[in-house]
Amino acid sequence: MPYEIVMPRLGWNTEEGTLVEWLKQDGEKINQGEMVCTIEGDKAATDVESFESGILKIPDASPKPGQTVPVGTLLGFIVAEAELETFDPNQVPVDDGSGERVEAGPAQGIGSEPVAAGAGDRIEPGREPTVSERERDGSRTTESTVPAVGTAGVATGSPREQDVPAISPRARRAAQAGGIDWRSLKGSGRSGRIVERDVLAAAGQLQKHEIEVDGADKKGAAVQGGKSDLRRVIAHRMAEAHRTTAPVTLNTEVDVTMLSSYLQDTFRPSWYDLMVRISAEALAEHPVMNATWRDGVVLNDGIHIGIAVDTSAGVIAPVIRYVPAKSLQDISDESKRLIKAARDGNLTLDQIEGGTFTLTNLGMYGIDAFTPIIHYPQCAILGLGRAASRVVVLDEASGSTGIRRIMALSLTFDHRIVDGAPAARFLQRVRELAEDPETVFGESIQM
Repeated sequence: MPYEIVMPRLGWNTEEGTLVEWLKQDGEKINQGEMVCTIEGDKAATDVESFESGILKIPDASPKPGQTVPVGTLLGFIVAEAELETFDPNQVPVDDGSGERVEAGPAQGIGSEPVAAGAGDRIEPGREPTVSERERDGSRTTESTVPAVGTAGVATGSPREQDVPAISPRARRAAQAGGIDWRSLKGSGRSGRIVERDVLAAAGQLQKHEIEVDGADKKGAAVQGGKSDLRRVIAHRMAEAHRTTAPVTLNTEVDVTMLSSYLQDTFRPSWYDLMVRISAEALAEHPVMNATWRDGVVLNDGIHIGIAVDTSAGVIAPVIRYVPAKSLQDISDESKRLIKAARDGNLTLDQIEGGTFTLTNLGMYGIDAFTPIIHYPQCAILGLGRAASRVVVLDEASGSTGIRRIMALSLTFDHRIVDGAPAARFLQRVRELAEDPETVFGESIQM
C-alpha cells in the first residue's frame, strides 16, 4: 500500500510548515533512511526521512515548494515498484492548502492517518532519548530528522543536479531578495551548506548588513534580508507569553568573585556555562521551577536548559540537554557549538525544542537587572546582569570593606505554576551555589 508523506508537526504549538525543497524528484527511487524533502517550521529547517523504500510520486495538486500549509497536508507518496502500474497519485484525496482534503479523483483515500513529526522515531542503541522521545504526546513531538509522514509541495523544474549545494532557508530568502545565484556559491556551513553569511558576503554586504526597515510612510514594513519571518515568530511568542502567563520578576545580587576564577580555566567557559550548571543543581532541588504549563502543571523528568543567543535575524534559544549529566567542559563545548550554529542559521529542530528552563544574558552590554520574558510554556527564565567590581562591606562588626565582583540576577516565573516564596527559595539557592562554586565544580585551576 502506498505510503503517505504529510506535513509533520514541528513543535508543540506548530500548526503549519513550509516545504522548502524536494531532495528527491517525482519518479525517483528512494531507499529507507534517505531524506525526501526539507521542511521549515518557526525557527529551523529539518529534513524529512523516509522509513519506507519505493518510488516517490507527487500529485499535481500538491502544494509547491515555498508554500506554507497546515500540519497534515499531503505532500506525496512512496509507492512500491510492483504497484506503480496501477497507482495514480492524482486519483486520491489531496490537500488544497486550506487544511481540508479535496477530491482530485474518484478513488477513495489510502494510507495512514497524518502523524505528527517524530511518530515512529527510532532510538539508537547507547543514545540518550531526546525530550521528544521521552515526553511525546503527539502535539509536542519534534525531531531534527522527521519521518516522512507529513504534507507539502510538488517538484518543479528539471531533476535535481547532484552538484547543487545545500542551502539554508534563510540563506535562500536572502539570495532571492538580493538577486544572487546561490548555486555558484561555496558554503561555509556544516557539510558545505550555504548559510546566510555566504550570501551576504557574495553581495559585498557582510560588514554593512543590518536590519533595515522601509520608510516611515510604511508602518510595520517588512524587514529586509529574510528576517521578517523569524521576527514575526518572536513577536507572536513574546505576546503569547505576556498574554498567557502570570509573570513575576525577582531580583537579587550575587558575589561572583570566586566564580569568576573559573572563567580562566583552559577551555574558557563563559558565564552562561557556569550558570547553566549552577541552575541545573538548583533545579534538581526545586523541580517545580523546571515544570511547564500544558493545561496544568507538568513536572519534567529531564533538565534541559536553553541559552538565549542574539543573531542577525533575532533571538533564539538552543537547548543544552540533560545538564546534570554533563561536566562543565561538556557544557562549554556544547554551548559553543550551539551558539555558532544559531548564528550560522544551522540549528536543527531538536536543538531548539524541549527546553525546560532558559537563561538570558545582557551583562555584556552593561545591563544590571532587567525583566526577562518567560519562554512559554516553561515556568521560568533567569536573566544574568553584568559582573561589576564594587566596594562592599565585608564585616559589619569591624566595618572592613573590600572590592568584590557583583552580578545582578533577575528571575521571571509564572505565578500559575509556582508561588513567590518557592521561587524566591530557588533564586536564593542559585545565589548560594554561585557564591560557593567549589560545591558544584570543585576547585578552580586558578585557585
